[in-house]
Amino acid sequence: MDTSESLALAAVQVMTAAASGAGTAVGQAVGELVRSRLGGSAPGRTALNGLDQNPEDTAAADALRSTLQDELTADPDFTGQLRNAFVPPAPSHPPHYPSGSIVVGTSKLRGSQLSLGPLTISNVRNSKGSWFTIAILMLLMLVLALYGGVQLFTGGDSRGSGHVPEAKRVVLRDAAQVLPVLPALGSLPTGWSVKNGFPGTMKCPPKSPGCDGSSVSAVSEYVPASKVDQARIELRSYPTVDAAVVGYKALAKQQKDRGTGLDPLSLPDVGGDEAMAVSWAIHPNPNEPDMTEATGATSVVRVGTVAVTIYLRDEGAGGTDLDVLQALTAAMAARVGEAISGQTPKSTVQL
Repeated sequence: MDTSESLALAAVQVMTAAASGAGTAVGQAVGELVRSRLGGSAPGRTALNGLDQNPEDTAAADALRSTLQDELTADPDFTGQLRNAFVPPAPSHPPHYPSGSIVVGTSKLRGSQLSLGPLTISNVRNSKGSWFTIAILMLLMLVLALYGGVQLFTGGDSRGSGHVPEAKRVVLRDAAQVLPVLPALGSLPTGWSVKNGFPGTMKCPPKSPGCDGSSVSAVSEYVPASKVDQARIELRSYPTVDAAVVGYKALAKQQKDRGTGLDPLSLPDVGGDEAMAVSWAIHPNPNEPDMTEATGATSVVRVGTVAVTIYLRDEGAGGTDLDVLQALTAAMAARVGEAISGQTPKSTVQL
C-alpha cells in the first residue's frame, strides 16, 4: 500500500463520517483540505457531490478515493499537506541530548562512549588509530541515518509460520495508517452500517489500560443488522512489539477483572500472535438503572505491534451470539496483519 493509496483511503473514511453528520476534528481538517483541492476541477466536484448526496454509497466513496489518489500521485506537495493533516502535534519540548554528544539518527557519540544501534564501544582514546575507527563508525552511522529503520544487526526469527518477520513489518504511527484497518461499509456483513461519527482517532490517557506507550489509537462503532445490538472496535498501535505485548496484557487483564459473572471463551483460528475473550452478564446493571438485563462479550487480540479490543453487547437476557465475536476478531487480526505487512486491509467480516 503506497502513500497516496493509504492517504486517499483514510481521507475518504473520515470524510464519509463527516458527511454523515458527525465528523471529528481530524475529519474536519482533512475534509477542508480535500475539498479545497478537488473543488477546483470538474471531476473533483463530481466526486465530492456524490459523497455528499449519499455518504453510505460505496461506489461514491470509491470514486472519491480514486480521484483523490490521482491528485496525490501527481502532486507530492499536496501529499505532504494531507499527511500533515493526520499527524498528531509535535511534542512541546524537543528531545534533549547531553552537551558534548553527537547524534546521527538514533546513534550517539558522547565522551568516551560510542553507541551505534545495539553496539556500544567504550574507552575510545584520543589517538590516531582511535579517531580513524571513529571516522569509520561515523560513516556507518550516516548510512543508518540515510536508510532510517534498516537494522544492520538483527537476530533470526524463531517463530513459526503465520508471523510477519520483524524486519518486514510496518509500524502504524498515525491516523492515516490505522483508520483504514477498521472495517468500512464494504467490509461488513450485509445490513450492517458504520455508526455516525466513526471511525476516528481516540484519546488514550496514559493511566488507562493499554494506553501507556501507545503511538496512536482509533475507534469505530457499528450498527449490526441482527444477532447483537452494539459493536465497537478499539485499536491501539505501539512503536515496538515489546510495547504491544505489555499493552495487550493490560487490556486482557482489564477484561478478566470486569467482575463476577464472567466466562472465559475460546476463539479458535482467529489468527494473530495472542488472543483472549470473555462473555459477561448484567442482572441488572447498577450503572444503567433503565436496563434490567444485558449480556455481552469482549475479545482482545494482538498482531505484531497492534492490539485490538472488540466489544459486543445485547440489551436483553438472550445471550450474545459468539459467532459475531469470532468473525469480527478473525477479520481484525487479518486486517492488522495486512496493514503491518504494507498491504491495503481488504479482509471482510464473514458471518
